[in-house]
Amino acid sequence: MAHLNIYLSKEREKWLRSGLDEMARAQNRSLSYIVEEALAEFVQRRDKKAPLDKRKDHRSRGAR
Repeated sequence: MAHLNIYLSKEREKWLRSGLDEMARAQNRSLSYIVEEALAEFVQRRDKKAPLDKRKDHRSRGAR
């Protein structure tokens, strides 16, 4: 699993976290999924082609 360390400003940390958590709950997704999709959309808006439209949903698979 890849990791991306992201540091948030003190001014936006609580606001971003609460908004992202709310989206994750509403979509029944993990916080990491929501952040990854948001980053992919951000990069695509700058005319960068993504390798896949969406990442695969592995939630229905059994634990390995």
